[in-house]
Amino acid sequence: MAGSPLEVKFVVVQMGARRGYAVPAILERAGMLERCYTDVCADVGLGKYLCAGRGLPLVGNKLQQLATRRLPSEIRHKTRTFTGPMLRHGVRLLFNGRTPGGRFREQLRWSCDLGSAMARAGFGVATHLFSMLGEGGPLLAEARRRGLKVVSEVYILLSTERILAEERKLFPGWEPEQPDYNAIRREFPDSNALLAQTDFAICPSEAVREDLAQHFGIPRDRSVVVPYGMNPKLLELRPKPRRGRVLFVGTADLRKGIHYLAMAAEILAVRGIRCEFRAVGNVAPRIAERAECKYVAFLGRVPRDRIAEEYQQADVFVLPSLAEGSAEVTYEALAAGVPVITTRASGSVMRDGIEGRIIPERDAGALAKAIQEVIENRPLREQMAAAARQRARDYTWDRYGQRLVAALRGVPS
Repeated sequence: MAGSPLEVKFVVVQMGARRGYAVPAILERAGMLERCYTDVCADVGLGKYLCAGRGLPLVGNKLQQLATRRLPSEIRHKTRTFTGPMLRHGVRLLFNGRTPGGRFREQLRWSCDLGSAMARAGFGVATHLFSMLGEGGPLLAEARRRGLKVVSEVYILLSTERILAEERKLFPGWEPEQPDYNAIRREFPDSNALLAQTDFAICPSEAVREDLAQHFGIPRDRSVVVPYGMNPKLLELRPKPRRGRVLFVGTADLRKGIHYLAMAAEILAVRGIRCEFRAVGNVAPRIAERAECKYVAFLGRVPRDRIAEEYQQADVFVLPSLAEGSAEVTYEALAAGVPVITTRASGSVMRDGIEGRIIPERDAGALAKAIQEVIENRPLREQMAAAARQRARDYTWDRYGQRLVAALRGVPS
C-alpha cells in the first residue's frame, strides 16, 4: 500500500448528501481525504448536467431535490459519481419500485452495483475506508482484501427494525404493513457488509454503541462515541416561550413515538393542564386523522426559518423516540434554549434533571408527568433553559469535526 506509514488517508463512500457531505469535508480540511465516492450530486458527473434542465417543464420539478446536493467546494476535485449504476437503478425502479419491498430490494441491488463500480475505481493511497451504515458493500470487502481498515458510521440503532416490528404489533393500524426486510437482505449477501467487514464503528451516542455490543457482537473497544452538532446560529435566537407550548419536530410516526405524545396530550387534557401540542414534520393522513391525536396540531413540513420560530416559542421540546442514532433536533432545541424531554433511545446529549428529563421509552404517563413538571415549575423551567443553551455550546458542527478527526486518528491499525 502506497503512502507513508504515518499518513492516514480515507476514501469516503456515502449515498446522498447526508449532513451536507460534512464527513469528507472535515477529512479534507484535516489533510486526511484521499477520495470521496457518492451516488449523484449537483456539482460533478451526470448530476451536473441534469441540473441544467431544472427549468424544463415536468422534468424540472423532479430535479429540484438533486439541485440541493451541493458539494463543499474543497472536495469537488476529489469527488466521483457513477453514472452507470445510477441509470440502471432509475430504470429498475420504474418497473420494480411500486411496493415497499420492491423499492427496498432495488435499493440493495443499487448499493451493491454502486459498491462494485467504486471498487473498480480504486483506492489511491488510502489507508482507511469510511462508510455510512455499510453502504457500498462490495467496496468494503475489496478494501479489507487490500489491507485497508474499514470504519463505519452507525447512525441509527441497528435494532430499529426489531423495535418497530414489536411496536406495530402493539399498535396495529397506525402504519402500513411492512415487508420482511431481513428476507430480502438474504438475497444480497454483499449488502451485509456492515457487520461482516467493519473494523471500527463510529457511533453518535452511547445507546448505539451499547446496541452494537449487546445485540450485534461489536465490542466496545471497536467503537467510539462521536456526538453530532448543530448550527451555532441557533445560539443567537432570542427565546420567546409561550407557556404550555409543547413542540415535537420530526416525522410523526411510531419510531419517533408520536403515539405516546398523543397519549400524553390526552392525559394532560383530562387533568385540566393547559397545553398546546405542535408537531412539525411529515405526517401521514392515517396518523394525523386518528382520534387519539385530537390534541396534537400537525403543521407538516415547514421552512427552516419557521422551525427556528417554533423553537423560539416553545416552552418545552419533546421527542419520545423509540430508536435513533442521536436526534439532531434535540441539539437544536438545546441551542435555542428549550428544555428537552426525551428518551435514552434518542441518543441526546442532554442530561436528566439538568437540561430536561430523560423518560423511559413507551411510557406516556412518565412523559405527561415530565411535561407538567417543566411547564408548571417556572423556576425549574428557566434553570433548565439556561443549562440547555450552555450545554449546546459544546456541540456545534465545528466541535463535531474536531471530535471526529480525533476519533479517526485513534482508530487501531
